[in-house]
Formats: sequence, C-alpha cells, structure tokens
Amino acid sequence: MAYRNFTNYSNTQIPIIQGAKGGKGGGAEPHTPIEHSQDLFSTDILFVVVGVGEGPIYRINPNGPQDIQFSDNSIDDLLNLDGNGLENTKKFKTLSTTGTTTQGRLDVFGEATITPQNFASPVSLKNGSSGIPASGVTLQETSAKDWDSLEFMFNIQGLRKITDKGDILRHSLSVRITVFDSLGQTQITTTDKTISGKTDSSFKFMIKIQIPEARKSVNGYRFTIEKTSSDSTSSGTVDSVVLLGWNEIENSPQSYPRTAHIGYALKATDEHNGIPNFSSLVKGLLHKVPTNYNQPTLVTGEIDWRHVEVTATGATSSATAGYFMQQSGTAVQTSTNINIYAGTWDGTFVYSWSQNPVWIIYDILTNKTYGLGVPEDTIDKYRFYQIAQYCDACDVTTGNFVGVHGLSDGSFKYKPRNTFTAIRENQIGLLQGTKIKERRFILDVVIADQKQSFDTLNTLAASFRGAIVYAHGKITLACDLPDETPAMVFNEATMQQGSFNIGGNKESDIVTGVDVSYIDTTNHYKRETIRVDQEGSNDGVIKAEVENIASLDLVGCTRRSQALRFAQYQIAASRYIRRTCTFTTSTDALSLIPGDVIGVATQSGGIAYGFGGKIHATSPVQSSNTNVFLEHFTVPSLATTTFTANTGALVLRVIKVKDERIDLYILSNGKVGVGSGFALSKTDNVNSGFDLATVNPIKRYNNITRVWDNYTAFTANTVPQKGDLWTFGELETESDVYRSKSDKLFKVLSISRDTKDETVQVAASEYISNIYVDSDTFIDYKPTSYTDIQSGLTVPPVPNFTFERNPRSKADGSIVMDGLLSTSTEKDGFGITYTTQYDISRPTATSLVANANLSGTSGQTIHIEHSNVLVGDTNTITPVSVTGKNGFSSIIGEIKLLCTSIAVVDTASGTLDGNVQLTLQGFGQVFDENFQTSILDANDSDVFGALKGTDHLTIPIKEKTEQQGLLNFVGYAGIITNLSQPILGFTLANDTIKIENKKTEEVTLVNKIPDAPFYVTLNQLLDSRFYSNNSFYVSGYEDTYIKNGEINGSETIIDLPVSPRDKAFVRLFVDGIEKSIGQFVFNKNDTVAGNANVIYTSSASETFFRAEVDYYSVPIFEIGDNVQSSHSNVFSISNSSYDPLSARYNAALSANYIYRVQTASKPVSNLGGLSFTNISIDPIGSISNISGGSGTFHYDTNEFPGRLTLANNRVYNLEIGSEYEALFLTKNKVIPDLSIGTTSVRARNKTRGGRTSAFNTKSLNIQPIPIQKVTNISIEESLYREQTGGVAVRVTIQFDHVLKQNVTDYEISYKLDSVDNITDGAVTNDGGTDLTSFNTVKVPAIGIDADGKIRFTVNGINRGPISDSRNVIFRVVPLNRDIRGITAVIAKSIIGKTAQPANIFNFTGGQQTDQITLLWSYARTTDGELKDIDLKEVVIKRLTGAQSASIENFVVADGLVTVSAGTARKSIPIDTFGEFTYLARTRDTSGNFSDEVASITLTTSRPNRSTVIRAYNEDSPTTAFAGKTNDNSAETNFPSFTTSNSGGLAFVNKGDGHPSSIVDNANGTSSGFSATATASDLLASESAEYITSIRDAGAIVTGAVFVDIEGTQAVETTFNDSKETYLSGVTDVSGTAGVLKDASFGGIGHVLGFSNTAVVSPRFDSNNQTFMTGGTSGNVFAIWDDGKYTGNVITITGITKASPAVVTTSGSEHGLVNGNRIIIHDVNGMTQINNRELYVNRVNATSVQLYTNAARSAALNSSGFGTYTSAGILDQGDYANANSYALIAGIVDADEIRLGASYFANGDATGGNVLANITAAASSYKLVNFKQYSDTGSGDTFAGTLGAISSQTLIRTTTAANATLYYANGNVNISQFIGSAVNDGFQTYQAGTRTFRQFQLKFIVQNNQPDEFDFTIDKFRYTIEKDTVTFTDTTAYNATTKTIDITSAGFINRPVISYSMLSEDSNKPHIVVTTAASNQSISYQVFKSDDGGAGSVSSGMSVMLTATGV
Repeated sequence: MAYRNFTNYSNTQIPIIQGAKGGKGGGAEPHTPIEHSQDLFSTDILFVVVGVGEGPIYRINPNGPQDIQFSDNSIDDLLNLDGNGLENTKKFKTLSTTGTTTQGRLDVFGEATITPQNFASPVSLKNGSSGIPASGVTLQETSAKDWDSLEFMFNIQGLRKITDKGDILRHSLSVRITVFDSLGQTQITTTDKTISGKTDSSFKFMIKIQIPEARKSVNGYRFTIEKTSSDSTSSGTVDSVVLLGWNEIENSPQSYPRTAHIGYALKATDEHNGIPNFSSLVKGLLHKVPTNYNQPTLVTGEIDWRHVEVTATGATSSATAGYFMQQSGTAVQTSTNINIYAGTWDGTFVYSWSQNPVWIIYDILTNKTYGLGVPEDTIDKYRFYQIAQYCDACDVTTGNFVGVHGLSDGSFKYKPRNTFTAIRENQIGLLQGTKIKERRFILDVVIADQKQSFDTLNTLAASFRGAIVYAHGKITLACDLPDETPAMVFNEATMQQGSFNIGGNKESDIVTGVDVSYIDTTNHYKRETIRVDQEGSNDGVIKAEVENIASLDLVGCTRRSQALRFAQYQIAASRYIRRTCTFTTSTDALSLIPGDVIGVATQSGGIAYGFGGKIHATSPVQSSNTNVFLEHFTVPSLATTTFTANTGALVLRVIKVKDERIDLYILSNGKVGVGSGFALSKTDNVNSGFDLATVNPIKRYNNITRVWDNYTAFTANTVPQKGDLWTFGELETESDVYRSKSDKLFKVLSISRDTKDETVQVAASEYISNIYVDSDTFIDYKPTSYTDIQSGLTVPPVPNFTFERNPRSKADGSIVMDGLLSTSTEKDGFGITYTTQYDISRPTATSLVANANLSGTSGQTIHIEHSNVLVGDTNTITPVSVTGKNGFSSIIGEIKLLCTSIAVVDTASGTLDGNVQLTLQGFGQVFDENFQTSILDANDSDVFGALKGTDHLTIPIKEKTEQQGLLNFVGYAGIITNLSQPILGFTLANDTIKIENKKTEEVTLVNKIPDAPFYVTLNQLLDSRFYSNNSFYVSGYEDTYIKNGEINGSETIIDLPVSPRDKAFVRLFVDGIEKSIGQFVFNKNDTVAGNANVIYTSSASETFFRAEVDYYSVPIFEIGDNVQSSHSNVFSISNSSYDPLSARYNAALSANYIYRVQTASKPVSNLGGLSFTNISIDPIGSISNISGGSGTFHYDTNEFPGRLTLANNRVYNLEIGSEYEALFLTKNKVIPDLSIGTTSVRARNKTRGGRTSAFNTKSLNIQPIPIQKVTNISIEESLYREQTGGVAVRVTIQFDHVLKQNVTDYEISYKLDSVDNITDGAVTNDGGTDLTSFNTVKVPAIGIDADGKIRFTVNGINRGPISDSRNVIFRVVPLNRDIRGITAVIAKSIIGKTAQPANIFNFTGGQQTDQITLLWSYARTTDGELKDIDLKEVVIKRLTGAQSASIENFVVADGLVTVSAGTARKSIPIDTFGEFTYLARTRDTSGNFSDEVASITLTTSRPNRSTVIRAYNEDSPTTAFAGKTNDNSAETNFPSFTTSNSGGLAFVNKGDGHPSSIVDNANGTSSGFSATATASDLLASESAEYITSIRDAGAIVTGAVFVDIEGTQAVETTFNDSKETYLSGVTDVSGTAGVLKDASFGGIGHVLGFSNTAVVSPRFDSNNQTFMTGGTSGNVFAIWDDGKYTGNVITITGITKASPAVVTTSGSEHGLVNGNRIIIHDVNGMTQINNRELYVNRVNATSVQLYTNAARSAALNSSGFGTYTSAGILDQGDYANANSYALIAGIVDADEIRLGASYFANGDATGGNVLANITAAASSYKLVNFKQYSDTGSGDTFAGTLGAISSQTLIRTTTAANATLYYANGNVNISQFIGSAVNDGFQTYQAGTRTFRQFQLKFIVQNNQPDEFDFTIDKFRYTIEKDTVTFTDTTAYNATTKTIDITSAGFINRPVISYSMLSEDSNKPHIVVTTAASNQSISYQVFKSDDGGAGSVSSGMSVMLTATGV
C-alpha cells in the first residue's frame, strides 16, 4: 500500500485594512493605518503519493509538469515557465514510477519510518539581543541510527510588526540548524531558514534536512539550533518561536512493483494551501497490439498522434509539417499516405500503448495478470483487427490513415510538428474550431470500479458502437459498421411459410435530440454535456412533431467530435432504423451471429422485398455467357413487366450454399440470345405467369474496391450452381448498393434454436448504411474524482482548530470583529484526501452554567448566570444545548503552575549573579505515575541518555520595552513573551525551582521577570514506551470572563461567578479606563458561601464598569468522555485527578489547579506535542419548569451520553437556539463581521468516500470594543453678534480626543432644560422642548485641534427668560462608526446677555367694533434704527380692572399677544368685554425683559348689533351676566368639578350602583383643581384642566362664542415651597440629643464633606446660620422632617370622589366626632388630598365627611382628584409640626451631624434644636437644599418666576345634532367634532364668527413652579352671540290674509315685527294685525281702523313688513 505522510497547518489571509485616524490641528493630513494581509502559510511540505494503478504504464505527465493540475487549476506559479519549464523545486516537486517489476522506490515520497522525538519541555529560541538571555539547543543528541533525514518542528505564536502610526506589517525571523556527527566535532550540514510574512495565529513549520549518504552513521548525530534574527524590544513586534521536537526518519525501500506511482511534494503557498486535488496526464497500460501496428510518434519516439491529427491540407497538414512513425524512427515523414497498419498482419502481437478501444479490450481478455486470461485461439482476432481499423479510421485495404472530420479543441493533442514550441505553449495546439482529420473512436478510461468482467468489457465496446459476443466457439465483436454486405440471404425458399413478421416503431418513439456527455480534457477532465438535435427539429414546419430527447453518458470518450458522432448516430438510427422482422428458418442460420447483416426477399403477406427462389440449373463457365437459371416458387409469379417496367437497373443477388459466398450482379434488360436480356418460361406449378427465368448479368459488384466491374463470364468460384439461392429486384442508383430492391437488409439481433423441430428463429432490425455519419458540435461539463490508495472506509481524524476573535479596521475606520479559524489536523498515518467541513450557529442567547452540581442525567435542574436568557412565550424552551465539552482541547503533558514568589539565591554574598528561585504552588505534588517518580526525575540519563535534552521551565518575561496599543483594540501587543530556561535544580518540599540568573547586556534575567503571581509551564516527559499507567497531565480550561454594568451609589459590588487564582488576574475598567490593582478590593470568598466579588468605591461622575477576569479551571474531560490525539488514536477517559467521583481523585492537585487524566487504553504513539481533543457530543434538549435563572434540562441520554459533573467549575455554557447551518469559507478561513453575541463553529473532516470524523466545536463571544468615556470635558459660554438677530449666545464643548481606541466620530447631543412647551401667553415658546428632545450631531474624529482636543460649538442658545435660569446639557459618546462608547454628560447654566432692553412708550389704544387696537413707539437711534439691535418682540399681557404698571402684575397677568420687534400697532379680536389693563414689556433675543412695564387701561363694550342667544356661567350658574337667564342656571358652581363623577363618560351604572351625572353625560370633567373657601372659585396648586359640558345652541348657527375667564396667581416664597431634596435617608441611633446619625451613603457627615475631597468648601455659614458647600451661591443645607405627626392615627381604606368627600376607615370605630380637625397623608392614587388640614362630620363608626373649614360649611370637593387606590392616614397630630425643618450646626464625624435651630412649617421657631423623631432610630428624613435667587437666575424676585404659570383656552365645535353626536350608550362620538383627528378637535380659542350647533371649552393651567405659585379661577363665563338681522318686504293688499316667507333671513326665534301702510287713503286709515308668526313666516291682515272691517281692495294699498331679530 502506498503511504502518504504529511503535516499541513493552514493559516489565514485577511484583506488589507485601512482605517481613519484623526489628524492634528491646522489641517494636517491624517495617516491611514495599513494592515498587511496574512500571508504566512505553513512552510511544511505536503508529501502525497498517488497510486495510479496497475503497471507498467506508458507515460506519466508526458508533456512535463504542465500536465499537472491542483484542484482544477494550473500550477504555473510552481513552474519555471520562463526557464526550463520544470518544477520550481523550492515550492514543488513531482516524481513518478511507471509500475515495472524492477522499478525503484520514489525517493522522499516512499514510505518512511518516523521516530518522533520531543524535548522534555519545548525550547524557546532567543537571539539574546533584547536584553534577555539567548536560548537555543546546543549539540543535542539523536538516537543511535543512520537516519536518512531529520525533520525539526517549530511553532510561531504570531509574526507581525506594528508601527507607531498603527500600521500592521509583515515581519520575519530566521533560524539556523547545524547537524554534526555523533561526537559533535565534525559539521555535516547547515541549513538557514527565514520565515517572512504576517500571521496572528499559531503557525507551525518544519525544516527537513537530508543526511548525505556518505555522512550517514549508525551512531546517530548531534544538532545545534539557534535563532539568528534579532529579538525586538518593541511590543509591536511579535516573533516568538519555539522548538517543539524533531522526527528521525528512515526511508523505506518499498517500491511497489507493478504499481505506477506519482509523488507530489508541495510547500503551502498563497495559492496552494490545505490539501488540493491532484490530477496528472497519464498514458496508461502497455497492452497487446498487432505487430504491424505502426503508430505516429514524437521525435522522442513516444507514441503520440498530435502531428497526424491535424488539418488535411495547408501548412499545418501532416504532409507539409511532417510527422514521425514508429517504424521509421526519427526520420521525418511527409507522405500523404500515413500507413498505420503496415502490410499484411501475421496474427501476432507486441506490447505497446494505444487508445484504440479494440486492442484495449483484446488485452483485458487475454492478459493473465489483470485480465481474464482467455486463450487467444478462442478469440476471433481478425474480426478485432477489422474493427480496430475502423476505429482508427484507416482504409481496410491499405491500412492508411484516412481520418474522419473533426474540430481542434485548442489543446496540444492537435499540434503540427515544429509549431507551438515555446514552454508557455506546452499545452496548446491548433486554434479551437480548426477543421482536422482524426481517428473515429479512441478510448481514455480508468477502470476502478469492481463489476462483472463482461459488463465492463461491453461498456468499453460501447465506445465504438460494439458488443462482445460468443459464437461458433469464439469470442468476437459485433459492431455497427457502414458498407456491410449480407452474410446470408433469406427468401420464401428458405423461410418457413407464414413465419415472416415485420414490425416498426411509433412516430413518438423517434429521437429528435440527444444530450451526450463526455470527458473534456480542456476543462480539467470534467464531464461535459452537449445537445444535438435532428435537422429542422422544432422549427415549426412539422406541426405534429413531438420532442423526444435521449441521454448518453459515454465511457472513455474524451473528444467532443467523437461524442457528436455518437449523438448523430443515435438520432439517425432512431429515425431510419424503424423496422424489425422475425422469421423461422433452417439450422443453416446458426452460422450467423448477432450483428451480422442479412438480406430478406419476400413478396408474401403484402410485403414486397424483391423476388426470390433457387437456382434450378448450374450456369456455364464459358466466355461471353453469363446466363443464370432462376426458379421462383411463390405468388405472385414472374411476368414480363418484372423485367421491363423498371426505371433503375435490375440486380440479382446470388447466395452460394456451399461457401456462403454472396455476389451482386446488374442484369441486362434485353432479350436472351441477343447477347443480353432475359427469357421466361413456366412449369406446371403455375397457372398464370412464369416461374422460370433466364437472366444475363453484365456487371458484378467488387466488395473490396466497392465499384461495379463489367462481367462477361463466370469463374469457378463465382458460377451459380443448382440449389443456390437468389433474390432479384430494382436498384435505384448504381452508386448505392444498399438501395437495392432485390432484398431488404437487416442486422441480426438474436438467434434462437428450437430443438424439437430443428428450426431457428431469427430476429433482426433494419440495416441502413448511411446512418453512420461523421460530424462535430459543442460542449458542457461536470466533475470527476480520484481513487485513493488507502481504504475509503477509513475514518478521518477530527480537525484541530482554533476560533479566535480578530478586530479589524475597515477602510472607513470602523472596527469589525472577524472570526479567525486556524486548522491543524494531526494526519500522521492517514493518507486519504479529505476536506474540512464547517457549520456555524448563532445562538439567540448564551449564559454561563452556574450549577453547584449537574450529574449529567436528563431532568436535572440547571442554573445559569443570566436569568433573562430563560425568557420565552412558553415555560419550555427548545432547542437548548450545554456546550463546552465538544472540541475542548488540551496539550498533553502540559502542567501550569502558579508562581507566587521570586528570589535571587546562590549569589555568594553578592559576588555572583546567582540563580532565580521560583516558588511554584503545588509543585511538590506533581508526580509522574508512568515513571513512578517526580515529574523532573523522569528524564533519567540512565534510561534516555541525553536524548531528551534538559528539563526546561517556560516563564513569562518582559521582553518588550512598552505596550503597543490598548487591550481589546486593533494593534494591541503586550510586553510579555515566553522564555524556556533549563532547570538547574528543584526542591519538592519547598515547591521551588531554580534557573540561572543569566546576564545579558548588563541586565540579569530576574529583572525581566514580571512580579508574581504568574503562571509557568512544565512538561511531562512523554515516551510511548513508558505509559505504564496511561497517566497524563493536561492543561486546564482558560477563559476571560467579562462583566459590564452600571455604577450605582458610591460603593459598587461586582459579583463574579468565576473565581480567579489571584487579584492580579482581575482587570477593572471604570468608564473605559483601567484602574490599578490598588484601586479596588477583590474578595475570593473561598471560605464562605457565595461568589467572588470586586468592590469599587466610585466618584459621582463615574457611571459604568467593565470587569475582566482571567480564570483557569478544570479541563473539560469528564469520566467516560472520548478524546482524540491523532488519526486512530481515540481514548476514553477512565479517571481524573479533579473529579471527586473518580477513583484517582487527588485533592492536593485539585487545590493547586493541577490536572491529570487516565485513559482506559494505552496509547501506542508518541503523544509529545499533541493535544487531547474531546470528541464527545454536547447534549441538546429542552428546558422546562423555568423559574428565574433555573429550569429542568431534558435530553436523550442515549443520544448524548456522558457526564456534566464539572458544571460547578463554571466551564459549561447554555446556548439557546443552537441550530447549525453550513459555513462556506474562502481560503483565508475568516468569518467576517461577526455579530455581537455568541458564534459557534463546528468542524469535521470528510473523505471523498463520504466518511466523516467526529465534530469539533468552538464558540466565541463577541462584545463591542470597549471605548472609554471622554475626559477633561468642559463647556465654555460666549456671546456673538448675529447678522440678523442681534446678540446671541453660543456654547463650546471641548474634551480630549480618545487615543488608541479607533474612535472615528463623536456623537454630541445637546438640549436645554426648563423650557416650556405649553405657552408663554398666547403663543408657543420658541426655546425648544424640555428634557425630551436632544439635538444630535456626529463630529468626525479627524477634526482634532493642535492641543489634542475636539471642540464643537452650538450657536443661538436660548438662554431663557432670565439669566442663569436654563442649563445646556451635553452628552458625548465616542463612536467607532456604529459601536458606541461610554456616554459622558455635562451641564452648564447659561448666563447669556444680561443687559435689559429699553421698553416701548406712548402705549395707547382703543376699541373698534369687536376689536381692540393697541399702538406704541420704540426707542430709536438718531438714524431711525431700533436702539436695541437684539430686540426680539413686545410681550403684551392683560389683567382685569384698572391695575398699576408693576412687575408683579405683569408676572401674574394673562398673556394676550406677542408682537415682533419693529411693529408699532396690533389689532386683536375682543374675546371678553369689560375693563382691562394692558401691560407691555419688550424682550430681546437673550430673553431679557425691559425693567419697566408700559400699561394702558381700556374699557370695551359689546356692540349693539349683536345679541346674546345663549349664556353660560360656570363659576356661579345662578348669577346672570348677559342680560338674560343663564342657560345653565340649574347647575352647581363649576359643574365639571363638583358634579362630574365618572371622568366625562356616560354610565348607566358606574360601578357603585349609580349612573353617571348629567355633566359626565355631556362630557364635562376636570382634573387638578380643588375647592376653596369661596364657592365660586377653583384652586389649581399644580397643573390642571377644566372641560365644560358640551353646549347645544339648539340649531346650526353662525355666530361668535365669547369667553370671559379670570384668574388669580398667588405667589408662594417660603422654604415649604422653595427647596429641593438632596437625599433621603433613615436615621441610626445617635445616643446624643440634637445629633442626627446615618451611616449610609458613606455617612451623612461624609456626604457633607467630612474626609471627602470631592465636596467643595464645606462650612457653617453665619449668614444663613446653617451648613453650606460650594461658593457663595452654593448649596444651603437643612434637615427636613417630612410629614411627621403625633396623635391619633386612623388607617384609611377608601375615599370617594364627591362633594363632600367621604372617607372610609378600618376597624370598628374611628373615634372621631363632628368638628374634629385631622390631617390626611400618605394616600396613594388621590394624592391631591395629602397633607391637608381638614375637618370632619361623623357619618358612622367607619366613615366621615370632609370639610375645609371648622364651621363645616365648605365641603371638600374631591371630584376632580385622582382615584383612590390604597393606603393613607387620618392623623389628629399637630399640623404645625408637619414638614418642619432644622438647620445644620456642623459635622460631628463621618456618620453624625449636629442640628441647629429648628422651625415649624409656618416658619415659627421651635426654640431649640431637637427635631421630633429625627434623632431616634429608623426615622426617615431628607437632606434638602434651600433655593436662593442665585439658584434660579437673577431675574427672580418676590413677584415670582415669569412664565411659571401659563394658561390656554381651547374650543371644539360641531354641526351635528344630538342623535349623531352621541352614541347609543350616551358617550360622545368625538369624530363628529371638526378636526377631530388632531387633539380630539380642540383648537386654540380665538374670538370671531363660526358656524356650529354644539361646542365645548377646555381651559388648561400649566404650572411649572407649583411650589412657587397657586392659580385660582375667579370667573368662567361664555356666551353665544349673533348680529341683529332686519328683513323687509312690501306686498299689495288684496283683502285676504297675507303670508310672507322669511326663511331667507335665518332667524333663530320669532323676530320683532312692524308694518307700514303705503298708498293709504288718508281719509280712510287702516291697521295691520299679525295673525300668525314664527321664525319661518309671518301672516297679517289689514283692517279698517274705524270699524274693524276688512280693508278695501280698491284703495290700491301696499304693506311694508319689517322683521328684526337674530
């Protein structure tokens, strides 16, 4: 068996990365970092030996190495195409053998015996140039044997160089190997190796050194290995290299006789890595050919037809260009007669090579080695010879090559001599499509499948339309050939009467097209498919044509033209060979074989195939006499017309019975006796016609020359004799003998014999010669495969791969996280080609499994860290998997020990550098169970000599001078590398090891070792001879646990579910900046229940933490798990030292994190340098019974066996939704742009035979790069002059640019607070919205100023109405495109411009009908411009009555209108008539008001032309105000407040057994108001809303709604109102009167500044007599005792929304009587009732009514309050003590403060400093900051804050009637209101005329300062008014009652009517009387005034009617 031995380590290639960094100030050009792609692939050489097959074969790669392809690609890059055309042996080499019996082995490629040797510990190679000791191998011994070669194994952890500009570049390192003799004295050879490129992953390479034959020694050798390139101190340079071991190689002499081999040696390159598919051109087996077979050759004598299969004529023809033949040697031939079959063949054979399928079949039949061994005398070899000539397209007579037509495919197969001779033209020939002559059939085939022999042979025979048949004791060939003559002829004389049957095919069976596939050699030997259609197919001419496509897969066909000939034949045969026949004849037919051509002549059964019969007399043999005597037996008989009615020549076929000779003659038509002709006669056998004829042949057909020869006499062998058979008929044309009608030609299909009656049944199909055509057309393809030598059933090894995150900077600067796969399968002993398949899964959620125990049985409860993972629509989640086991890999023999201390010893009192002594935790417990000794005693010189080298210890060293980049970001490189050093000594009892304290460049080794603790590595000695206990140390599970979160409070406790060995393995980042190890506390909590934690004390500005924990835990090898080290090396874990359930559990090792496993079987291979990979399957199932972070895990233990007992070590993860899908990778094996979260990849190897390895699974958790918060952030304010708006404010935020964290942009958001969004008077404020909307911009990071800061300016800041009243708030988020860093927030109070503008003057105005017009003047400069260039507007307000022009009145006045600066008059519709004072102030663009108020008092009156048709009074419905009774006079005061009990909704039963009120039914309601002592007033102590009932005008009217609402603002300025809470706390017991103690928050004293540097200027302030911090405008602190009452306390269970409100209490008796005073507090829901001093009326033992006065005359109306939900107290305590406070005298210590003077809520002093309840334990309190004027801006006065209260009146109208407006249930259909889509139809109220029927008002009070202002509604009235309309009409009186239609006037009610008589006779006065009247019509009658009689008609009177109304 051939054996392939190779090691290949794939690597990755990443595209060039370009990112953006900020440039410096002044427009400096930014540098774009460059990252070189990863181009460092394995430098190991892949050795592959392919067994081609049985030998000897003729040639392998006959054209040279260009015949070779890898994975369907050329290997031009591996050849010297511009040199000698051979292999570039630095990259590639191939050798081959042809399979002779005497062949030698393939040097290097042959089988080899490899003895792996590994050092006891891997050896770091250091040059010693970076200040650390040089390290290498010196004169290491090999084992004693004359090895043929040594192979050294190296590992590079990474190779790259990062510049200070961020470029990531390729780097190189060099090593040197020197081999000596066994004494180390004589140098044998030296090899230098330089590795150049870039890789971020582990990269292995090998260096193989051949030992010269003359220097081989049975004593072995020594070698020295050193690193020759310099070490670097830059952390950006990574070039650490480790020597793993070496292989000692003895080449095997196995040469595999009779098997041809190809050996490929390939070094992995950019284009060729992994395991490619190899293909080579092979001229196959030598086989038997005829001795006269004279094939064309090349000048070298190699058989090749390329010079012959060329154009027929011209310069490229063979005759012109010349050719070579086997029998003519190197002499150039130019004859047009290319003689392939030279001379007469003597029937003997020689061995040669050919593509002729006939001779291939013959060889297989006769060969005794690989063939059937059939004796040659049983084979019809001459029939083989005939068909072989046909296949070679040779003339059957001369043996010359004739050829068939074809087209060149452009390849070397069609290459005239002396053309295309350049090396790069090796594979090409005549242009594709050139017409050429070629052989008819060739066969290029690989016989690899096991089948029945004759099935295979017939498959090969089908390549030339043939079949192998056995007849007459011989094997022969049947073949469809053109121009065949009949072997026998049958007519009525020889066929049994009535047995002849003829049949045919249906039209639908005719093939119209063929899809034929063949192997295309120009397309990587893939199978192509071409389509050939019959001529005219589907052209629409034949309408009934049915498409019928056949498919052919041709075996061994490698030429398109040959495939086309098959297709053409298939179509023609289907179209023309349509008839079949069967008949019965005599046993003479047994001489036939299938494939023979026969003639059939019959006139029976309606079928006319010529005439036939027997010769009744022998013809004479004499000159000029060719008479033939015919006898005809059947009907119809012969007639004269048979010989005279012909149009073509008459032919006669004579079949001689004795020798089966068949001759074909042309007859004369003349009369016999005239030299030619015929004569007829008859016997008694016929009644009519003739049955005897004499005919005269004049021509005979020559079967050899295929022409007609003139014929005048028979010869002895041709003379027709009595008894011979004949057929006769007409020949259509002499040129085509197959169109003779003498008989019909058929080809025999089958012959069967009936032994009973000795007859033979013949079945035959029609034979038509012209279907055998030669043609050509086009192609398609599909792939083929190779056959492996090793058994295809062999299971491949599991792939070892790593899956690592690789941050990458894209061209736009954005950072993406790629997944980097690096595969390194151990393939020793596995020779089958395979591919690695990858699947990918992206779980929807992942969490660490945090079980204390998980036994590994289904149904166990599983606990996870993140409970939010177990959230779903149901209580069962599937699929769920517990991952971590499958794919876990651990280096065999590796022992990681924690170094806890370092000391320098053996210094000889300081005179020597001494040794470094390391204390290694648990070292004394490390025992080698295989050798039964200490781990370092196993390397025993008595056993191994010096073969294993010296024991080494691998330690970390500080090789680099400084860190490159930042952790977790692109380009990071640390300062630590690893170094292996020889161990000088050790003491197990003390756990210590010594290494030499080497000095390099005046620096000793100890100064390069980092501070403890850190891990070091020892290695167990592994030798397959010493595995007595199958005991192996393994390294544990390593990971970095990351936890992110927000910082809450001053002390943040970060719980860690994993426990690191030491605080040194914890990194804490706060706001993205790493904290030193001394800035946080780490608690391991080993001895207590609970997890480890980190405690951090934060400052107020810190918001976010990130904890990273490097933890090391047990290896994930459970007992019973299967692990694999390499191919066929799979072991079960039987015991472990770390599982308490194991028989080999070792508590001491486990406590020191040292791990050991025992395998159930003994490994037979050397495990050095290998890893155990867990191939056990991760269980997949479901989780149910979910509660928090726990659930029950169910899975099939039969499908997923194994244990999970290591779950308590936090090594498993739970993945949800872990479905895998196929992953297709490019050659660099990079998964680009991994999404945030977990990505899992599993891999397995698969052979071509479909065998697969176990899966290996790796998971990677991706988090965004942790960009820090910006630092040194500040805001600067400045003023600037706008071109159009005067003076404006701008702010500039600045901060330091974040370095080395790939920041591309900064998201800067800003907003203003304290901005109203309701109204400022009558218009909306333009300052922006409050707290809800940030304006956000993105600033590129390239805009860095010269000082390294980013600055951003916001212009046009709205300072607010007063200075220092509004803050600008900025949020800054550093970005890497879509990745967000930590947000920084900063705020600054805006001062802005403080100078006040001049006010208007000459303020005057007056009423004009229903409008008021106001006029004024501005202060201007001498040139007429406004004095204040930044003047923005004039704000006009109004107050009821005559008021003074004061600031206080302006503040509390209602807004009326705001007018743009420059406008000097404004007309405003009058909404309310009466006396009002109009107050005006100017305001500039900074929000500053003028310091003066201009005013005018005007009285407006309702115009007489309008009439009030409806009047409504909400504040006092019984009080008329519009000259008529109010239309709501029956309602109570403020009915929407007092009467509404269901929120404006209609209910039949609102849940309490009562319906909703009438007001609710009309949609009236209110909220936020409370009753006052005055019944006609409503109080709004905060924002409130009043909605009137819907008012109905009764009909659609066009009129105006006038609204008159008056209110009063009350200013509150006590500390009860002006304070803000700083913190809320609960007291501890102080033990000292007047002292408050609270240890929370770090202590109340600490908060105020005790030992707290963050507090600015803590002090007692004498002015305020309390404690302050900050500057003069800093915080003024006090202690607030919020709501403490002392007295009878009664629990509330319910409060009604009514007037009066009714309270229900708990218990059986509340104890209250009429008039008792109570305080209500702590009520939920109805919060408006809290902290009120009220009075009760007793209702019963559990309920009382509430009143607001002691006389109990003013009921508390709670209708407008919120709904009561729970809790609340009726308290009879002292209200004066409620909300009392105390000043602070000073700080006692961190936890205590001393109280100062204390006060009641009304401001009265208590006379002491003892605040009730505060100094007792568990009392709640608040630390408050009293407001100062400086807190809210210099504009604040005792008049209150301008704009704190605003109000707005809204109205909505509809023309709908009640039936439409109200639903059936009584509720309002809002959609009926005009504009209902917006704000339910409510629009800002404006005076003016509108058309409506029903309307509703909404009055909104917005109180932004409820602690500062109260608002009271004093008046709320409104009317509907219409203008007066006059209607006149004059009619002639006709003595009847007259009716006048007045509907056109649109009167609402009956108008006032008056009449005037026109043309009345003064002597006869008349009067007009109204007889009927309405708002629609008026009827009148005229009467005489004197007698009351009807008026006279004759008088000609007319009546003018006048109607006046609205």
